[in-house]
Parts: sequence; structure tokens; C-alpha cells
Amino acid sequence: MTKILELPQLQAVFNYEIPKNQVVLVSGGQAPSKSWLKEIIKNRPLWCADHGVDICKEAGCVPCQLVGDGDSASSEGWQWAMDNGALITKVPTKKDVTDTQLALQMIKAEYNEAVVIMTGAWGGRFDHAFSAVFSLQGFNKDKIRGCVADQNEVMFFLRDEDNITLRFNKQPKAISLLPLSGECSGVSINGVYWPLDQVMLNNNLPYAVSNEVNSRENTIWVSLKKGLLGVYLYWENN
Repeated sequence: MTKILELPQLQAVFNYEIPKNQVVLVSGGQAPSKSWLKEIIKNRPLWCADHGVDICKEAGCVPCQLVGDGDSASSEGWQWAMDNGALITKVPTKKDVTDTQLALQMIKAEYNEAVVIMTGAWGGRFDHAFSAVFSLQGFNKDKIRGCVADQNEVMFFLRDEDNITLRFNKQPKAISLLPLSGECSGVSINGVYWPLDQVMLNNNLPYAVSNEVNSRENTIWVSLKKGLLGVYLYWENN
């Protein structure tokens, strides 16, 4: 077990032990850069949900698992995954969960405890991004930790007494704290231009956005007492 999660642009240190199993799940939204995806899957199994297989094919990263109904994936991508030995779970188009949610359920069943780095979730349709973000945070209560990430955007989830230290290899342009529950109490952040100390954030007026790093060590620290908080980071393209 460890408390550290490494992404290409940062190191995240949690105040709790995270599972040793770390899985990358590619959803069907905006594709991460090829170089970022190749870096993130080192020593981590790669799963994809439906159209995520086309993102994997374009990057030349073969998934070990493909889950979906095939309605948004190309037939070429699907065949490529099969030809390269991916395990395929084909599901009906009409079902009560999304392909990404089904993939999360299968990851939970296979690993029991895992860190899921979900990518290919930003951009495109807002409803898909909303569903992906809240689906992943929902599994946080069920021994599945994780973040939604690509080279430009990363979101971590803090819940009830959690805190996180973020050490940046590349300084983000913006840092935002998003109250994903109705209220988040006892929210603090330091290492930024506009620090907060034990404040209440309410999702009726989410004002704690577009903060900036103000630390020689390129490090920030965020904590809360109660609620569900999204710690969102944004980098501009090079």
C-alpha cells in the first residue's frame, strides 16, 4: 500500500493508504494526448469503454479489456482490439448503465480495491462528462479510489476528513475547489494566491475557482472536514 499517486504532471500524496492496484480506464470523450496516455499506462492495466477503444487504437495502446455495446466505437477499432488479444465484454445497447459505469463495476469485481485513473472523460458532451465524474466519485465509497485526468485537466475527490498534497512537475494555470455535495465544511487550501482556512463552500455559489499556485516548492495542500469536494486543476496546451 502507498499514499502516493503519480501522474505525468504531478504527484498526489493522500492522508490515507490507496490500493496498490492502479487501472487506467479510457472513456469515450475527448482523447488525451498520445504521449500522456503512453506515460500513464506504464505498469498499469489499460481498460477501455466502447469508443475509448478508438482512442487507444489511435495511440497504439492495446487495452487488456474492452467493455461496451459497440454503438459508438468504430468497427475497425473493435476488430483491432480483438486481433490484439483484448478481452471483450459485449453488452446490449439497451441497458440501465453506461458503458463506463459497467467498466467500473467490472473493475470493482476483478480487483475489489483499486485506484482508477479515468481519461477520455473531459470535452465533448457535458452530460457524459457529468456522468463519468459522478460515477467515479460514487465508487470512492466502495474501495475504488481515483481521479479523472488527461494532460490538461485533473480532478481528485476529497470526502470527509480527507486531505491531499499536490506537488507539480508542471505548474497548473488554474486550481478550483468544487463542492460536489450541497455543502463542504472546513475547507482549507494553502500554497495558493488566495488561501482558505476552514471555510464553508456551497454549490449554490461555487466561488473558489481559478486560484493559482503561490509556492516556491510548486506544492499545494487541500483539506476538508465534511462533504464531497472536487479538486480541479487545469493546464494550458504547450
